[in-house]
Amino acid sequence: MSATSPSQTTAPKSRTSSNGFRFGSDDWIGDFADAPSGVAGPSDPSPWQVPAPDFGQVAASVVTVVSTTTTTTSTTAKTTTTTAATTTATTYPSWMSTIKTAAIATDLKAAVTGGALTVTGMSKLFSNLAASLTSSRTTLSATQLTDLKTIAANLTNGVTASSYLSFIVNAAVNGSAANAKWTGGAAASVALGNLVAGSTATQVGELVGKWFLGTDLPTSSVYMSGTAFSVTYSTVSKALFASTGPSMNDINQGYLGDCYLLASLAEVAKQNVNAIKSMFVDNGNGTYGVRFFENGVANWVTVNSSLAYGGTIFNSASADMWAGLAEKGYAQLQASGVVTGNTVNYGNSWSTIGNGGLPEYALEEITGASKITDFYAYRGTWLGYTYNSSLKTTGYSSGLSTSSILSSLVSSLSRGDDVVLSSFTNAKDASGKTTLVAGHAMSIYGYDTATGLLQVRNPWGTMAGQSWATTFEVSLSTLLAAGDVITVDNMGGTTTTTATTTTTTTTTTVKAVASVFDDAGIASLEIGRAHV
Repeated sequence: MSATSPSQTTAPKSRTSSNGFRFGSDDWIGDFADAPSGVAGPSDPSPWQVPAPDFGQVAASVVTVVSTTTTTTSTTAKTTTTTAATTTATTYPSWMSTIKTAAIATDLKAAVTGGALTVTGMSKLFSNLAASLTSSRTTLSATQLTDLKTIAANLTNGVTASSYLSFIVNAAVNGSAANAKWTGGAAASVALGNLVAGSTATQVGELVGKWFLGTDLPTSSVYMSGTAFSVTYSTVSKALFASTGPSMNDINQGYLGDCYLLASLAEVAKQNVNAIKSMFVDNGNGTYGVRFFENGVANWVTVNSSLAYGGTIFNSASADMWAGLAEKGYAQLQASGVVTGNTVNYGNSWSTIGNGGLPEYALEEITGASKITDFYAYRGTWLGYTYNSSLKTTGYSSGLSTSSILSSLVSSLSRGDDVVLSSFTNAKDASGKTTLVAGHAMSIYGYDTATGLLQVRNPWGTMAGQSWATTFEVSLSTLLAAGDVITVDNMGGTTTTTATTTTTTTTTTVKAVASVFDDAGIASLEIGRAHV
């Protein structure tokens, strides 16, 4: 389950499940599902990073554009009214005067508001350029490309631009691995390519759609656990966040094996709500920037408000759509290279994220944490592995006691760190409801001081007639006996959250550990609970 393959000889031996995937310190894939035919099995690929484009800067100076209103004098026999001349000065950095394409220069200046370049303004600039190429039946000229590169190089030269805007402009103009393919919600992707002189109007329009309009939707074809199906998209008219803000209860996993992602999102929503809020930029036009971290560096995708089956088949929430947008954005992120911790790769597709992954990757990509720690249950004690923001192993310890790990987890929860459980066993509570599920990731959101048990939430959430307990309590010794893994980030810092409780009236408790990994059981529970 570790994000890298530790070289220590004391690491636990791998275990093999009934479908041939290995469980152990070297790799674990949550939401286990058989990979589609012809797709390599799970492993731990290195995280990717889109290189920051570099283009020569133009020295900043100020150009003043002056518009003057005329003086109007009206005279009657009794009165004379004079309107004094007024002058409004708008200043622009001098590099803007080097833009040679008149329409681009006009749109660029119109995109400046209060000394800042706006996302909507830059979106209009690129959209107008694509429309102009279409209407004139021409391709992108060398002059137009040079103008765009000048803009990309000077986004913070004499003006300001958000990190989101800077990222998407550079990705559109200077290139990105994500530009290799265009999907647009079709059954399969087609070749796209980076912007060059001679790029067609269609190519320019699709790059605008990918980075500014959020129209490069994941493929409509979905392949998961040997099953193939298709989705259609429709616009969702919900707020980004409910009036009460993001909540872990907004996570209700649907017909997709991405518990490693959704359990992590639920945990961060509970422990670090501001980290969820800062993931999103609302562009005010039905599009949103969504941020994920790679190697500690912020990368962005743009999504629109269209979700598969209107947000009812995958993650669903009644009051808002942030979790659905994050899930879709994560699928779009895979266009640049797989960063789930798995090797299943369909590019910008639900299939890429829906065949399992690693909570270490998801937590790092959501939070940008500088440290991730894994606690592995192993032969009656615990092993500890630490990783940096690039998910490279930085430390290892062994022989850790359950009492020391529990103390560490309680401190982490109180501090506001995010804690995710990777379960390797099945269990039910006294009423017969499913609690622990093998090959499944869940949020550890609190500690009950009255019972001494950890509080766990299943990302399956709530659903009419459900056969599982959405929340329950479990002892750390039970998780030790089951050979489970607990992943913790360091996002809490000095922030203290209320992560403990003294009541047990609203949760159920795991009474016994059931049989080990049951592939048929996972298929019916994990994959079979479609919100359709």
